[in-house]
Amino acid sequence: MSTLSSLPKTSSFTTLQPDPSVPTVDAARANVAGICNRPRQLTGGAFCWTKPEPRKRYEYLSTSPAALRDLGLAASEANSPEFHQIVSGESVVDADGVYPYAQAYAGWQFGQFAGQLGDGRVVNLFEIDTSSGRYEIQLKGAGKTPFLRFADGKAVLRSSVREYVISEALHAIGIPTTRALALTYLPETYAQRSHAEKCAIVARFAPSWIRFGTFDLYRYRGDRQGLRQLSDYVIAEVFHNTLPAFSEYTEDLGAFTTYEKMYLEIVSRNAVSVGYWQCYGFLNGVLNTDNTSVLGLAMDFGPFAIMDKFQPDYTPNHDDSSLRYGYRNTPDSIMWNCVRLGEDLAEFIGAGPLLQDERFMEKGITADQEDMVVKRATKVIEIAQKVFQEKFLATYDTLMGNRLGLKLIATDRDELFTPLLNWLEKSETDYNGCFTKLQGYADLSSSPTDNTFVETLIPKSLDFTYAKFTKKELTKEIHAWLKLYRERLAKQGVSDAARVKLAATANPHFLPRSWILDEVVEYMESNNCSDTSHLETLMKMALHPYDKEKWTGEGIDKKLVQRWMEEDVDNARAMMQCSCSS
Repeated sequence: MSTLSSLPKTSSFTTLQPDPSVPTVDAARANVAGICNRPRQLTGGAFCWTKPEPRKRYEYLSTSPAALRDLGLAASEANSPEFHQIVSGESVVDADGVYPYAQAYAGWQFGQFAGQLGDGRVVNLFEIDTSSGRYEIQLKGAGKTPFLRFADGKAVLRSSVREYVISEALHAIGIPTTRALALTYLPETYAQRSHAEKCAIVARFAPSWIRFGTFDLYRYRGDRQGLRQLSDYVIAEVFHNTLPAFSEYTEDLGAFTTYEKMYLEIVSRNAVSVGYWQCYGFLNGVLNTDNTSVLGLAMDFGPFAIMDKFQPDYTPNHDDSSLRYGYRNTPDSIMWNCVRLGEDLAEFIGAGPLLQDERFMEKGITADQEDMVVKRATKVIEIAQKVFQEKFLATYDTLMGNRLGLKLIATDRDELFTPLLNWLEKSETDYNGCFTKLQGYADLSSSPTDNTFVETLIPKSLDFTYAKFTKKELTKEIHAWLKLYRERLAKQGVSDAARVKLAATANPHFLPRSWILDEVVEYMESNNCSDTSHLETLMKMALHPYDKEKWTGEGIDKKLVQRWMEEDVDNARAMMQCSCSS
């Protein structure tokens, strides 16, 4: 195991073109007139070199032991002052071609193009190579960059704790996500949100932080050479020149070009991720193109939530009045983003054989080539939509089958999943808790009409006063579904033991709900972060969602564990919404 300070560090993203106003690291060091830290429009380049903004005081709070392990770092790093200084931005690596920077990108926000965006409060530090691949480490809340627009470059403690926990929780469940390494408190740094709040810094990492908005930026600028260089970088450095052929989709186009395969791989990865999100009830809350990863990772967590109850129209973002990024619309929103990416890449994914033409690569299409390129690009985008739908549904179906302890068959979605979701919505029972209850009902195949068990699937708090159905009708519907479920198990010859074994791999006992995160934040704020026991208890549960036996150890509050496992949560706490500043 290594220490973070001793590992060799690289910075492959900075092989792309820098901000022309700060063309060298020496210019960044000089930072004349604060050019690296004041808002402005870049005329070109993929990034601007800039250092984390110094803070008055830093207080290390927490490190994810899972993140340390996965990065090949020693557990003792959590107690290392040198490590604390790096992950807080207090100490900056400036050597051997490595210098901090902020990425530039643009984006479509709520269906409208927003122009240049970029890392307004994020500073990228360096890359490290591990046994599981290369990771880029960055700091969120590290201060002003050229991309902050009207913001302050800060991240409040509330949003930082939320991102720190959810990043690691999603990974532990098995959902593709960016990761969180450490959390640092800034007790003398304030940001004005709904009120003056104290700030923090999250050290986070991912194989790549490139997003759809990075491609949007080059199209917005009309910089086709920059777009080509970015695409080549993604193919070589992000996908390591290893892309699926997608030969089953080529139809009459012949073999896909490398750019087309890159595009389809990005679409495919995002479709798979959305399948996970829908299955587990995770909502990002803001799925703009600048928040959509080329690797299909959940990223840039703001008003996210784990859905407490199955409500298709739920959105965790209280500013999302159109429900654009609500549960029901999430697949369409990401597919919409994929089409925008296809439009960004249209010239290259429509080029086909022209990619062998040196003149085209340098100068673009001629008038007589335009029709052919448009037709091919349109066809590739149509194929991408097919890829998305098939990958999304295949992932969702497989995961839902696993959660029920079944191996997928073609009719499950209509015959089993849809009626399940219908009574889940009516009953307002805990969405994820329902699957663990079904998993734990060991004699399901022999007692499908156990009234006692059905009672556990209907919360005591459910009010039938204004419902369009009675408790008797709902109970009957659940019984009918359990009968279908039993018949489906019998048809495939799945024993209770086999069902439980498969379901146990897919049903986490714990997910960090918004009301739990709020409790942790409020407790930390109330004691000025002098006591992190609530956070450490939450992280222990979040990092081991499938194994309750690991929710033990020094500093773990058993009473908290018991309370956070509550499922019949009152409406004042369940299905919370928050703002983008969260």
